[in-house]
Amino acid sequence: MARPLRIEFPGASYHVMNRGLEHRDIALSDEDHRRFTALLDELGRRWRVKIYAYCLMSNHYHLFLQTPQGNLARVMRHLDGLYTQSFNRAYQRDGPLFRGRYKAILVDTDDYLLTLVRYIHQNPVKAGIAQCPEDYPWSSHRLYVSHPGEAPAWLHRADVLARFKSPDDFSAFVRQEDQGGDDDRYGENASGPILGGESFVASLLEKIPCDREHPRSERHPQFPDLSSIARRVAAACGCGSKDLLVSRPGLAHMPRELAIYTAGRLAGFPYGDIGRYFGLGTVSAVSKSCWRTETRLKRFPIWRSALQRCLAAGGVSQVKT
Repeated sequence: MARPLRIEFPGASYHVMNRGLEHRDIALSDEDHRRFTALLDELGRRWRVKIYAYCLMSNHYHLFLQTPQGNLARVMRHLDGLYTQSFNRAYQRDGPLFRGRYKAILVDTDDYLLTLVRYIHQNPVKAGIAQCPEDYPWSSHRLYVSHPGEAPAWLHRADVLARFKSPDDFSAFVRQEDQGGDDDRYGENASGPILGGESFVASLLEKIPCDREHPRSERHPQFPDLSSIARRVAAACGCGSKDLLVSRPGLAHMPRELAIYTAGRLAGFPYGDIGRYFGLGTVSAVSKSCWRTETRLKRFPIWRSALQRCLAAGGVSQVKT
């Protein structure tokens, strides 16, 4: 199955997670924690990454970060790669440490800043290894409730603490019992690469136009095949996937055009494959269809709304990671 696509642009914020290979431990000591936070410091100094929260558990980690330079892939290669190297040296081992590529969810910080920080800080409590977030030494929670001078420069807690009268109020907020929503939104089984409402998704359409600097061979479709795109677009538009395989008059033609556009311009499937699947015949016909849809997306809100519904369930990017 092809890898999901990453969404990258300057100022994007993400909830990033990764787990040890075969659920093995990735942190065994305080020294491992110091190595991990030293790398977080490097991310802040080298790429101006803003880190809102982190938690290093025994076999996985959570990060809530913002990338002012729109370079999540480069940042995570540095973090996971160098941490693996240092861990292997420390314990005289070889080979991969993590189970694979990290999971990253693009987050609308206007709506989810506080609850995501709370979810990350509550991880040790929910795992049963701490009575309260303050008891766990390998997360950013202690740094939030400490004296301002004790917090490292790479931890951008001001944006969070500005929402509270005092660090004690913040700590009380974090200790609030989860009513079920946090696990559904932020847990490992959370679906979709975007966490945000329709207006947030709409703003992404302007921030992530098709990047011509990356050849199509370097763009991976989010879906395993074209039929998956057809099903996704059909469900968003309220029709059957087979309806997308034939031309129809008026707005009834919109789902078919959106599916072709999603497959070609956003997911990066070869135009020849798209033409054969949708019965267009030639690469030129696919290109013209994409051009028509791009024009209509700029002119007609109904077209933009339909595409937003598709992206809300599974976004796209143009960067291979």
